[in-house]
Amino acid sequence: MAERHEEKYLIDYRQYALLKARAQQVLQPDPNGVNGQYTITSLYYDDPLNTALLEKQDGLVTHTKFRIRTYDSQNGVIRLERKVKTGIITQKQSAALRPEQLRQLGISHWDTEGLSEPAAELVLQMMAAGLRPVMTVRYRRDAFVYPGTDIRLTFDTALEALSPEPEMLFAPRAAGIPVLSGNAVIMEIKYGSYLPSFLRTLTAGNWKQLSVSKYALCREVLE
Repeated sequence: MAERHEEKYLIDYRQYALLKARAQQVLQPDPNGVNGQYTITSLYYDDPLNTALLEKQDGLVTHTKFRIRTYDSQNGVIRLERKVKTGIITQKQSAALRPEQLRQLGISHWDTEGLSEPAAELVLQMMAAGLRPVMTVRYRRDAFVYPGTDIRLTFDTALEALSPEPEMLFAPRAAGIPVLSGNAVIMEIKYGSYLPSFLRTLTAGNWKQLSVSKYALCREVLE
């Protein structure tokens, strides 16, 4: 699994505007979006005991989440992912899915037929853990990259919780429940083994480190 560091902070919109202006001087917009911006929608899975949620709430050092993710609600990029986080270090397994394969990952119907080997491996792990879809999370991302490296700086706004249905992955107009105030922004700094000092200086500030995930924030709103 690919390994990287992820630091997460809660800032306000004024601070976001300041940091974005700094980033535009030395970083490039993520080429996967329009001017670096796109919408991420993720369908999260958990077991009947809500283990993925409670691992984080109970402060366990290592916690695991499974999700299906789309970008700008498009059918062209659908990823099934297993994310394991230990402190600020994350590892991720990822596999591509086709739209018609989503029905194989439902509440009562699981099937690995026709899946790629990486996707089938993840589905078998989900079946063994007794997972089922519990929450859809949607937000708007403004992302920057440092060319030639794995370094990313992202700003996430408009965090919303939606019902746990695969159709929500392709429903950009579906109404969600706002999770953060309209002034709140989640900043994430992502890198492999090394973050250059000038980027540490660029993102320096009296920011509040965020210890909970977007999944946990959305679950708490609906509990």
